[in-house]
Amino acid sequence: MSEFINNTEKRVNDLLLFVKGLINKEKGSELIIKYKDAIEHVQPYDVVVMVDKLMKENLDIEVIKTAINKALNMLYKGLISQKLPDYSAIPFLNSLVQENNELNRRLIEMRPLIKSFNVKNIDKEKQQEILDEISDRVYELTQFEVHYIKKENILFSYIEKYLKEYGCLPLMWSYHDDIRKYIKETVEIIEKGNTDIKKLNRLLGDLFFTMYAIRFREEYILFPVIYDLIPASAWDNMMEQSFKEGFAFIDPPEMKTIAQEIEEHHKKNLQPVISDPNTVLDMGTGLLKLEQAVMMLNHLPVDMTFVDENDEVKYFSTPGHRIFPRSNAIIGRLVENCHPPSSVHIVKELLDSFKSGEKDKESFWIQMGTKFILIQYFAVRDKKGNYCGTLEVSQDISEIKKLEGEKRLME
Repeated sequence: MSEFINNTEKRVNDLLLFVKGLINKEKGSELIIKYKDAIEHVQPYDVVVMVDKLMKENLDIEVIKTAINKALNMLYKGLISQKLPDYSAIPFLNSLVQENNELNRRLIEMRPLIKSFNVKNIDKEKQQEILDEISDRVYELTQFEVHYIKKENILFSYIEKYLKEYGCLPLMWSYHDDIRKYIKETVEIIEKGNTDIKKLNRLLGDLFFTMYAIRFREEYILFPVIYDLIPASAWDNMMEQSFKEGFAFIDPPEMKTIAQEIEEHHKKNLQPVISDPNTVLDMGTGLLKLEQAVMMLNHLPVDMTFVDENDEVKYFSTPGHRIFPRSNAIIGRLVENCHPPSSVHIVKELLDSFKSGEKDKESFWIQMGTKFILIQYFAVRDKKGNYCGTLEVSQDISEIKKLEGEKRLME
């Protein structure tokens, strides 16, 4: 094994040239021969570093994803030959692996259904019955969303702290978004009736491929790299935060945390400098106890997140029902890492316009199922006009849009 470790830099560089060759449409068979040693002796860390280097070259992310898909097919044999860590030793990782196992079981159960609706000369009524069942089963996969949310909002935050080559994270997030899109489109195409069978097969193929691919990349590439890299106390904190998000397809595991370490983590990272709830704050227009101020912010019918002048997340409110998921792990995280790759450039452009003074606010609105969400950004400036950060405020205005006439306080 020592010779593999010592040759990491060469393998990484060879793998990078291999993937670039695929991007440049060079002949695959010739590339495999040329970089045979790196392909056969690949280590999980090699892939992580190679992807990080590739992401820093500012190529189109869809081009990178296509090339990585092809490359990992060639690297599959070398990666599965590696001995995996004992994930059961880390409850947080173990829960993610168990969720993957349950996902795999559900995908396997769907295969006969997919095969059966493609039978030649199938009765239309019978075919529709099968399609309806597939739609229901695909919709059930939305429950797996919590798995991806825990990665994006908890795991990725910690990886950024302990692994400098974390360029694979936005790439993985992009695949999560692909899965979300495939699920939504699959359900929609069946519900509309007169299903386009060719398009449906393509969507299901993309969905299955991407979900299997992400599972493989978690368990054979990402998890082995971070297994020994992240300290035990951080794993415990991730496990604790998982209970707030929930679990996909599995019962909540036993809580395995070291209470003292978690308490120290909160004191160092999550609680304000003034921790006495009876401390009185001068709000400028009145005096409030710290406890009152916190309760007041959390009772507003909006999600609020504050990012400081260095683009680091410093605070988020916790109303009864959040619109967008947040976890304590995002505190101190660069805001650009809290968004999927498809919207990072928009975030950067908006913050730059606030810092330059070009803009003071910006609004967006989106439809999320039955909810109509208004998302507003405000540049926060001091009395001298210096930029101090950005406040994001999100609100479900579905009911507000329906208001008509008047309802007075006295009525």
